[in-house]
Amino acid sequence: MRLNKYFLVNCAKLQNTLYKLLAKTLFIGKELYYMPTCHSTNDEARQKSINAAICEGAVFITSDQTKGRGQRGNTWFSQPHKNLTLSIVLNPIFLGSDEHFYLNMISSLAVKMCAQHFVPEAQVKVKWPNDVWINERKIAGILIENTLKGSRISSSIIGIGLNVNQTHFTETKASSLSLASGTTFSLPLVFEKLMLAIEHYYLMLKAQKYDELKSEYLSHLLGFRVKRTFRAEHVFTGEIMDVMKSGLLMIKTQQGERSFDFKEIIWL
Repeated sequence: MRLNKYFLVNCAKLQNTLYKLLAKTLFIGKELYYMPTCHSTNDEARQKSINAAICEGAVFITSDQTKGRGQRGNTWFSQPHKNLTLSIVLNPIFLGSDEHFYLNMISSLAVKMCAQHFVPEAQVKVKWPNDVWINERKIAGILIENTLKGSRISSSIIGIGLNVNQTHFTETKASSLSLASGTTFSLPLVFEKLMLAIEHYYLMLKAQKYDELKSEYLSHLLGFRVKRTFRAEHVFTGEIMDVMKSGLLMIKTQQGERSFDFKEIIWL
């Protein structure tokens, strides 16, 4: 008999699992799918959504993601049982396709809020478009995959990889909450705080608090109104001045203000 590769967590099943249904949220994590191992939580969420009705706020989480994906086609490596690797299903039909970057804003702000809560003394910043850095090292990556219905976003899968207790990395610019603080954290507690933060910012977005969200995003943005070095068609120095709702990065250069998509520019 073929075994189910994930489990719908409830009080009767998997009572010994790390992750429980969340009591403090309104809808995030009320439907929780736990997979001991999987290739990609985003892929699992998408496949499950195709085959069955999924409630908004459903969370797919694994202890061992073997083929996690990041931006630019990169791979997200995560040591088993040390970090949070999960995906959240949302239905932001109120957003137009040209407003998709607000989902990046709320996701990165939520991860930033969560990290700052557990490591309050650290400098936690959002690195455009939606990585989160702690003390100038990356602790989280976010991959958002949207489905459109006409000109609206009918569904969105937000994949988050947050380094929590991992202390050894092959990537020199990587870090974790544990490395930044010298503390080992409870994954369920970090998970709960992250889901509360996601719900907080998503409800702000649903209430159309666009200006407030953008202002907060820019206030935590690495390199905002600070001279940094970038590479596009050549290496140059510039200051980030703005981020458009479409996600374009506006940089002030010696030749004037220019806009860049995330595939067109690299930070140095």
